[in-house]
Amino acid sequence: MKKILPSLEEFRLNGTPYPVVDPSTLPVDVLAALDRYMRGRTVSHPVYIYIQDWVGFCGAVERGDISI
Repeated sequence: MKKILPSLEEFRLNGTPYPVVDPSTLPVDVLAALDRYMRGRTVSHPVYIYIQDWVGFCGAVERGDISI
């Protein structure tokens, strides 16, 4: 069974080239999977991630590449 992921609101931080999202409110299991997915990726902030990384993570979950 595939996990339904919540929508995260995108916004812009000063000095970031792309919109970001705040994943800190995600359920613990989803946040842990996202943390594993984000290893080795460039982030501009210790909490927020770029929207394209969130979209890529969601796509990987939907395809079944990541199971939660």
